[in-house]
Amino acid sequence: MKEPSDELAAIIVNAVLEERCASEAGRRRYRPLLEERAHGIVARLVDGAGEGSGSGNDPRNRLPTLFNLADTIAKDELGSHRYPKPACPDDGGCAMCCTHMRIVLGVQEAAVVARELLGLAAPEKAKIAHRLPSLGTSGPGSQCGLLDEQGLCTLYAARPINCRTYRSCSITACEDRVRLGRNAGEEVVFAYPFDDLVRKSFHYAVQPDETPHFLEMNTFLANVLHDDERLAAWASGQVPAEGDA
Repeated sequence: MKEPSDELAAIIVNAVLEERCASEAGRRRYRPLLEERAHGIVARLVDGAGEGSGSGNDPRNRLPTLFNLADTIAKDELGSHRYPKPACPDDGGCAMCCTHMRIVLGVQEAAVVARELLGLAAPEKAKIAHRLPSLGTSGPGSQCGLLDEQGLCTLYAARPINCRTYRSCSITACEDRVRLGRNAGEEVVFAYPFDDLVRKSFHYAVQPDETPHFLEMNTFLANVLHDDERLAAWASGQVPAEGDA
């Protein structure tokens, strides 16, 4: 695949700004940070979509390669000393995003999650299924159904790109967003500019000619964990039409 053009980088920057910033002032503040890093990140991730996977369009094999590439890009960006140190603990253990944000994943990512679920022992799957009815959908006042009793992700290695790219550089901004309902995403201190670029570039690499279709995590889990046939179909890459979970 050829290196993405400046036009593609600009499209992704504009998409991030539309999603992230509700005001023109926020867009003006955020745009320079995005444009500074956009082309290189978009090029690395979109080019990487066609390299080294050897798996055609099979999401079960192709997406782990892209996950690894996205993680590498994020690590390289953080190691460049352009940004403040993440507020997230180095050894994990913070579950603020998992307990206060709506968790969504693309249909291709859902196929990867389904394969990992299929590989879990029956008691572990039963634990997830048991807690889902009391949670409802993920978001404020709830949590992701994959979060276990110790506050750790049951399927961390297969977590969606959105989970990989929500990283804060301010505990205060996180608390404001959760407790006060502020749109902390408009504050530059809250999120790293490259996280948004990696996420959008990832979705473009997975579906370059389509608008991504997203599923809510707990709804997806509830549907497949109570239907072994449906779970096996997702795990084998048989994504239902229109992303029907």
